[in-house]
Amino acid sequence: MIKKPDLNITPFVDIMLVLLAILMVSVTATTYQEKNVNLPNGSKTTKAIQKAAINITITKDAKVIINKKQYTLQHFLENFNLEYGNYDKNSLVYIACDKSIPYKIFMRVYAGVVKLGFTQIGLLTK
Repeated sequence: MIKKPDLNITPFVDIMLVLLAILMVSVTATTYQEKNVNLPNGSKTTKAIQKAAINITITKDAKVIINKKQYTLQHFLENFNLEYGNYDKNSLVYIACDKSIPYKIFMRVYAGVVKLGFTQIGLLTK
């Protein structure tokens, strides 16, 4: 009887994996040169406009300071709405609160900011 030879594909798979790795590395390193494009002129400003941040501070005696203007807690929401209601809702809002303030007072200010539609709110800590 004649014995048929076994086919061993392990070396073939090893070579293919090495070639695949080389291909993946070389493709990511390749940069594509686009054709020359004549772009229109833009504005002459070189700096990007930064969004103004809104800083809210709650003091020990439950006074709310918004960008250096002081308000009582009862009048916070209406004053905040009047002054910052037309701001971009993606503006940064930073809230700093004294650690002795009750949680419900902090949440009242936080909920007021969220209620007006601001989405990027940061809580400041030490």
